[in-house]
Amino acid sequence: MRLGAYNLAISSATDLLEAKYKPEPIDLSKYQRIGKQLVSKAAETKKVVSQPYSMSKLLNLLDTDEYHSGCIDALTMATIMQFDCKNSQVKSWMEAAEFPACEDQTTILGELMKFYLACGNGFLIKMRNAQGEWIGLERMLPSEVQIVENYDEFGFFKPNYIQVKNNQKKDFAYEDIIHVKKSTHRSNAWGLACLPIAINIEILGEIKTFDYNNFKNGLMIDYFVIVEGGTLRDGIVTDEQGNEVLTDAYTEIEKALTEVKGNAKSHSTVLIESESRDVKIRLEPLRQQDREGGFITLKKDLREGILAYHRVPARIVSQLIPGQLGGDNRSDMLMFYQFVVRPLQNRLALALANEFNFDFGWNVKPEDFNFGNLTEVLQTADEQLFMQNRNL
Repeated sequence: MRLGAYNLAISSATDLLEAKYKPEPIDLSKYQRIGKQLVSKAAETKKVVSQPYSMSKLLNLLDTDEYHSGCIDALTMATIMQFDCKNSQVKSWMEAAEFPACEDQTTILGELMKFYLACGNGFLIKMRNAQGEWIGLERMLPSEVQIVENYDEFGFFKPNYIQVKNNQKKDFAYEDIIHVKKSTHRSNAWGLACLPIAINIEILGEIKTFDYNNFKNGLMIDYFVIVEGGTLRDGIVTDEQGNEVLTDAYTEIEKALTEVKGNAKSHSTVLIESESRDVKIRLEPLRQQDREGGFITLKKDLREGILAYHRVPARIVSQLIPGQLGGDNRSDMLMFYQFVVRPLQNRLALALANEFNFDFGWNVKPEDFNFGNLTEVLQTADEQLFMQNRNL
């Protein structure tokens, strides 16, 4: 629509997510089961917990935006720089363990962390031999997983898992899967991550679609109305003949303008309000200088939003020279490690300690694990010597 001398488009973040990231339903009855059946057909039909949003589409974001992908890679590599453990039994087990399709311990743990960061769910399969002994780890993509609701005799949530892959399905018991998840209010079984990034990327994509395909006579959008936490939905109204008809947000805005001034073209200002405090409505300019500069400002804002979400220093993934970034490399890396990377390492260490203690009872502690310290890489030779002497 037009507002005064400007072309206006309206986007709803909620509608975009529902349309683009709705989880795909899977009919498990069409898949061939391999291995032992642990989940009944009734449970497959009635107790599979739906994904809050499509895991496969959240993973596909890694191929969509270079800054998002760069942040995930940076976080993964900074979190899993090495593998070591003070517990000799764990260290020996990891050295002898099998990791199909992965080179070593750091690679398999890096896969777990990568998918945990990208969509909020990291899965590893505990490989077992014929005697039921845990002998290795294999990755399982979040997009391959179906979580089946299940409770133990005390009423605690301990789900079973189904891997869906290559037209086959395989059941796994709760104790055979390592599931590290980023908690969300949207699901008790699933984790969730990167939703704000998905929203921004989809809004940018929709703007491009509107701008180049949906406007007649080559018109270009000057401003975009973005609604966060709510929606300007189409509504049903009653016309003069008493019939219920569908009306959209554009029509309602034009109708309001016409009622006030007699036509929809006489205003250069319009106020859109919401009764909910959680709803935010903002006007995003696409061309502040000329029509050829479209998306430059919006892309910059999107990039900065991605870096802010992941809390990754700009110098790690940016092509800007150091003088343009401000601060200094050492202080950035120190804060990055202490407030972002180290909590991820602690989360992983706790998960691994729990699994080894459950299967083997080795009294493993989270502090036994060492995944590397990013700040030590930046130390000078004198600083490294000082730290070594201090720790003697």
